[in-house]
Amino acid sequence: MSLPKNIFGARAAILGGLAILTAPFLWTRLDPDFATGFVSLRLVPENGIQFLSVVVPAALVALAIAGLGRLWARYGSSKPLFETASHRLFESPRAMAATFAALAAAGFVMSGKALSLGTFVCIHMMLAIGLNVTIGFTGLLVLGYAAFYATGAYTFAIAAHALPVLPTWAALPLGFTVAAGVGFLVGLPCLRLRGDYLAIVTLGFAEALREILRNLSVTGGDMGLVVPMQARIKAIGPVGQGHASWIAAVGVTLLVALFVHRLYHSRIGRAWIAIREDETAAAMMGIPVVRLKLLAFTVSAGLAGTAGAFFAGFAGFVDPSTATFEQSVLILAMVILGGIGSLPGSILGAALLYLAPTLLRDWFPAISDYRLFFFGCILVAMMLFRPQGLCGSPRHKLELEGAS
Repeated sequence: MSLPKNIFGARAAILGGLAILTAPFLWTRLDPDFATGFVSLRLVPENGIQFLSVVVPAALVALAIAGLGRLWARYGSSKPLFETASHRLFESPRAMAATFAALAAAGFVMSGKALSLGTFVCIHMMLAIGLNVTIGFTGLLVLGYAAFYATGAYTFAIAAHALPVLPTWAALPLGFTVAAGVGFLVGLPCLRLRGDYLAIVTLGFAEALREILRNLSVTGGDMGLVVPMQARIKAIGPVGQGHASWIAAVGVTLLVALFVHRLYHSRIGRAWIAIREDETAAAMMGIPVVRLKLLAFTVSAGLAGTAGAFFAGFAGFVDPSTATFEQSVLILAMVILGGIGSLPGSILGAALLYLAPTLLRDWFPAISDYRLFFFGCILVAMMLFRPQGLCGSPRHKLELEGAS
């Protein structure tokens, strides 16, 4: 399908329509009168002016960055510099290990807040890498991925209460195994489904699991569970707890990335790609489609359980909010933003989407209420101008160009 000639006019119309729809919410406010039961519409121009004072500079900076990227892509190289460098980096496990070792060493000059923030970024990198196995490699749309994240977290918390001396390093394989087992049981009856039907099944499972966690006494109900101090990540000699958590997070993220990298370049990874591109043709070529889709679903769920177990050992507390639909959507957006089917893209998308709201809240408190608005605008812009993601897989990029 070819793009229409007036594609830029269509994009302008879409952005103009969004501006018209959101304008009333920026410049007006509803004031209810509980005594009379009436609601009056009040003009509040200062809110719109404050919003524009932040949006206009941010839009100019974004346009400048996009313009520089296009100039480099046209005149500097056949590929964007970051995309080329990142793929070369992740094609070499030694270079990847050296990069993560440098990041671990950088933790000794980071503040406590930066170490905590970086640890949470690593946890979300694990989640994005795990979800990319199903969505990017195999083409399975999963909308309830946070359920497996919560499974790993609660597995560690419950096991720590039963055995308080359980260390975090021993709980990670436990979280992987339990979450992978749950993913296998969920995928066994439903992986013959495709597309939206599979997405609805996984979404329903996530919502059902969250309600179960809220109503069981062993999970602490709505209050959640506190992980015993003995089972949390501890200081190691002169290395404090924050530095130990950061080093452990970087190390586990490296192991997850290397594991998925090896899978992607194995015969199993090639079979997953064949299933993603054409499931019927893959089955006719002798690939066991259902079995390999089940394997991808199981591995992806296990990686989410690993991230959940690490989160429980680091944060020391778990509650049903880890299995919300918003968490699943956030992880999915990380994969889409970074690039579907791209390992460096998953890492980049997780870092950007987790750091951006936090840094905006700290550096620009005036726009903290507009974080979701910016979030939506970024995703819309990505779908219009770079559907393969910031660091998309070369294969997926060729598919999109061929489809257009």
